[in-house]
Amino acid sequence: MRDTNENMIELLETSNKDNIYSALIKLSIASEELRLRFGIERADYGRLKQILEFRPFENTGVARYRYFFALSYRKDTENQELVHTAIRVEQLDRHKQYEFVVSKKFVSNILWFNSLTDKKDIEPMIER
Repeated sequence: MRDTNENMIELLETSNKDNIYSALIKLSIASEELRLRFGIERADYGRLKQILEFRPFENTGVARYRYFFALSYRKDTENQELVHTAIRVEQLDRHKQYEFVVSKKFVSNILWFNSLTDKKDIEPMIER
């Protein structure tokens, strides 16, 4: 497990507006921090909401929690459309990785975002 969240994609929020589901992430491309909003499936909306509501440490009201994709995953043995992915959960100086279920499609998007070296392909998704 990493000791730092440097260069990890952070999950900031998930939203449902008029049955249009999206996720907001923060990542760095060419040393520039970007906030991207992209469409997700309804089932992943619920799964990501569970991640964002997960509070494993005792001091839940003291400081905000942060959630980062560790970019490791394993296939679900019962459903080929799902994967178990590692999420780094942080609060203050505490951090630990936990495993959550999301769709293979969602993880594929995260891995693609992580591989980008230029922001031209994602310009429409950038929130300013």
